[in-house]
Amino acid sequence: MSSSNFSRQVYSKENKLKNIQQLLVCPSCKSQLKFFNDLISCKSCDFQVRQISNDWFNLLGDRLLNKEETQWEERQQQMEDWYKNLVASPTAASDCLTNDYAPFASYLATLSGAILDIGGGVGVVRHYLGDNTDYIVLDPSLDWLGIEWTSLIDRFPCLETKPCFVRGVGEYLPFASQTFDAVLSFWSLNHASNPKQVFHEAARVLRPGGKFLVVLEDMIPQWHDFIDPEFPASQVFESFFDPEKVSNGKYSRFKLFFRYLRGQWPLQSDHIRIREADILDWTRQDFQVLRRVWMNQFLTFEFKKLGKI
Repeated sequence: MSSSNFSRQVYSKENKLKNIQQLLVCPSCKSQLKFFNDLISCKSCDFQVRQISNDWFNLLGDRLLNKEETQWEERQQQMEDWYKNLVASPTAASDCLTNDYAPFASYLATLSGAILDIGGGVGVVRHYLGDNTDYIVLDPSLDWLGIEWTSLIDRFPCLETKPCFVRGVGEYLPFASQTFDAVLSFWSLNHASNPKQVFHEAARVLRPGGKFLVVLEDMIPQWHDFIDPEFPASQVFESFFDPEKVSNGKYSRFKLFFRYLRGQWPLQSDHIRIREADILDWTRQDFQVLRRVWMNQFLTFEFKKLGKI
């Protein structure tokens, strides 16, 4: 299906769900699915999942993730609780989301075609996308569909409507191969169970030449970051250490560099550690690195899917 056809189909109001349905495959074996009123099942394997709503697709099977090994459910609950507390104060939530997403506004404005947002939550990215994009959120949490998020529409008018939403996880993307022109992962890989598999799945659903934007938290800087004058040291360090000590100079770049050498780099309790060397290893067969940059305290990669366009 071409990007232009996808555009016309997915955003036809009366056929939106029907045409998203045409993009879906079994998240486990990638075979065709059978759709019933209250159930989706695979034609080739034993995957099946009950449907909770007629407004979105549930493709999160209980057996897809090794939840115990990575404490996925506990970490997921911590993340959901954090956002519940955040949205309870709409002004604070709007300020937080603006601070996080606004640095990416110019990049998001360049995207076109079919876009998948892995862990996209309530779909704030829509605020920064152009009209020539078709946007789908994939997320395991249903909290994002709550009415409380409409309290932020003064700052983010897009939140007046829910995004095209598929419940699932990045390790098992329920979409046909070469469906999307761009895939986004804003702060979601640190919450994953198997980030290596997320990279492989993103490569599968991207068209050749498609872009994969990955924004990561709790990343350990490389030694060359500490001597790079463009490295946003204060923002990176203040996100991990006492801001007052950073701002008044008690933590210099070099003190933090020695902490880094000793392996004393913090990790939030709802995150898993991801190392840059692993990312480069996971992506070398499928992607070209177009850009590596620190955006505020977040290490950000832009990848390009290899292959003939």
